[in-house]
Amino acid sequence: MTEGEVKPIEEKEEKRKINIISQIDDLLAIQGQDYMKGKLKEALNLADRIIELAKTENLKGFIKDQKDLIARIKGIFKKREQEKREKIINQLKIQLRKLEIEFQKAFKSENFPEIELILNNAKKPLFELADEKTNVKWKEFKNEYRETKARKEIIEKVLELIKESSKLKANFQFEELKIRLTYLIEQVQNNDIKDYLEKLREIEKETEEAEDTYKTIQNKIRQISEGLPGQRERKDLQLAIEKCQELIDLAKSIKMDEVVEEYSITAKEIRISLDFEELKGTIKTLNDQGLTSLKSGNLDTSIDKFKNIQDILKKYV
Repeated sequence: MTEGEVKPIEEKEEKRKINIISQIDDLLAIQGQDYMKGKLKEALNLADRIIELAKTENLKGFIKDQKDLIARIKGIFKKREQEKREKIINQLKIQLRKLEIEFQKAFKSENFPEIELILNNAKKPLFELADEKTNVKWKEFKNEYRETKARKEIIEKVLELIKESSKLKANFQFEELKIRLTYLIEQVQNNDIKDYLEKLREIEKETEEAEDTYKTIQNKIRQISEGLPGQRERKDLQLAIEKCQELIDLAKSIKMDEVVEEYSITAKEIRISLDFEELKGTIKTLNDQGLTSLKSGNLDTSIDKFKNIQDILKKYV
C-alpha cells in the first residue's frame, strides 16, 4: 500500500477516534451531573457504556477511570447498605427490648394470653434480626413460659382432683380416681412440684383402702346371696329374712340400688312364706288341741279351738 493510500485510512481512523472521544465526553458530562445529584445508579450505567465505547478504540485512560468510578460507587452502595442494615438492626433490637420488658411483666403476673401474644409478636423481628444469641434468649423465654404454664395447669388439676376425690370415692368411682392420680403423681414428680406429692399419695392410699372395703362388701354380698337359696329350701325362713336384711344394709353402704331392690322384694316374699308357715303351725296346734278336747269330752273347749281356726282363716279370705 502506497503512502497516498495509507494517509486517507489514517485520517478516517483519526476521525472515528475523535467521534468516540466526543461521545464519551458527552456521556462524562451527563455522568458528572448524575454523580453530583446522587444518581449513582444512573452514573454506574453510564460507566458501563463509556467503557464499551472506550474499548472500541482501546482508550485505556477512560477505561481505568470508569473502573475506578465503578469501584467507588459500589463502595458507596455497600456503605449505605451497611448503614441501612445497622439502622434496621437497632430498630429491631429496640423493638425486641420493649417486647422483652412486656414479657417479663406478663410473666410475673402469669398473664398467659398476653405472653402468647408477645411471643407471637416477637417472631418477625427475631427472624429479620437473625441473631443467634438473641434467638437463644427468646427460646429460653418461651421454654420458661411453657414450663411455668404446664406447672400451673398441673397444680390446677391437682387441686381439682383433691376437691373431687371425696365425691369420687363416695360414688365408688375408683378406676377414674386411680387413673387421674397415677397421671398427676407422675406429672408432679416430673415437674418437681413437691408441695402436692404427699397429699396425692395420701389420697392414693385412701382410695386403695376404700376400694378394698368396697370389694370386701361385694364379696360378702355374693357369699350371703349364694347361701340364701339353701336357707329357703330348708325352711329356715327367719334366718333367710335376717340375711336379706343384711344384704340390703350392705348394698346400701356401697350404693348398689339394684341389689337393695332385689332383696327387699325377696325379703317380702320370704316374710309371706314365713307368715304362711306360722299360720299353718298355729292352725295345726289349734286343730290338735280341739281334737284332744273333743276326745276328752270337753266339747266347749273343742268348739272354741275350732272357732279360733275359723276366725284366723277369715282374715285371709
